[in-house]
Amino acid sequence: MFELIVERGVTKTWKDFISQSPKFSIALDGYVSGPTNHQIDGRRLNLNHHEGVNRLITKSTSAQTYFFIKQGMIKNFYNSENQKISVYVNDPDQDVCLSLWLLFNYKRIMKNDEPLIERLVEIEDKLDITCGTYPFDSNSKIMKEMAWIFEPYIKSRHTNQLYTMTNDEIKILIKKVLIRIDKYSQGKCEMVNLDTRYKLIQSDKDIHMIEEIGPYAKMEFIKNGINKAILVKKRNENYTYTLLKTDPFVLFPLEKIYAELNKIEKKQTGNFQSLSKNVKRKKNEKWGGSDLIGGSPRISGSAIKPDKLISLVSKITKNYLN
Repeated sequence: MFELIVERGVTKTWKDFISQSPKFSIALDGYVSGPTNHQIDGRRLNLNHHEGVNRLITKSTSAQTYFFIKQGMIKNFYNSENQKISVYVNDPDQDVCLSLWLLFNYKRIMKNDEPLIERLVEIEDKLDITCGTYPFDSNSKIMKEMAWIFEPYIKSRHTNQLYTMTNDEIKILIKKVLIRIDKYSQGKCEMVNLDTRYKLIQSDKDIHMIEEIGPYAKMEFIKNGINKAILVKKRNENYTYTLLKTDPFVLFPLEKIYAELNKIEKKQTGNFQSLSKNVKRKKNEKWGGSDLIGGSPRISGSAIKPDKLISLVSKITKNYLN
């Protein structure tokens, strides 16, 4: 019934999605940029919680998917059980994998009470809408179970393998995670410890640039009082940056920062060349995200050096606050 289409790093507008996808299509978690939306006539649906929303009060994509199924809306989405539904994703993160598991098991979710799955959706929702900063105990059983469930994705992202994967390789990764969710739902979940180590690279007043040594570093540095962070990861000749803050009242204007950095990289002059010679940027690849978290283009990254970036971000923030 469901056909999974993986297009790594692709982002479309709602208008383009309507014109380029077949009827009975679902876009998940940022494949279509913009708030959750639906088209009744063509049976198209975008489930998202990133751009154009208040992140803290907008349910994660997996929580939206769960609601979509549990309320029976999926029954009115297709016209027969033989209808093919195309599901589009551009990344295999936790929210996407859980959303896919829910869709692929929608009959089970509609028919039965699934306390383990409902708990998983609840925890993932809290983690995702807070950008991984919700104050769960990193030594708790549920966090160790989630670390095991999503370990294939976490490892691929933390070791940079994710950024060179083909679409078919991403499908294999997703399948590995779905198998682990199956085992969790059967009470056969394993556990792994969370690595929360991090290294403070440099600071500009209260803006801190951090290297995540462990994939769960956010839980630790947030606990230590850091609420404006630039996460940096070296990728060959370029860098991957993630900008985040803990809540809307933290004076760190991320959406303004994205816009200014896009202008800077578009100039392609001197030290601000947007890309190295060996990396090509796809259409629509740019700095972006939500009001709480975002960053550099997913595939190509950024050519701006870390010391220059923190200076630029600090300057943009200062000008905005003044």
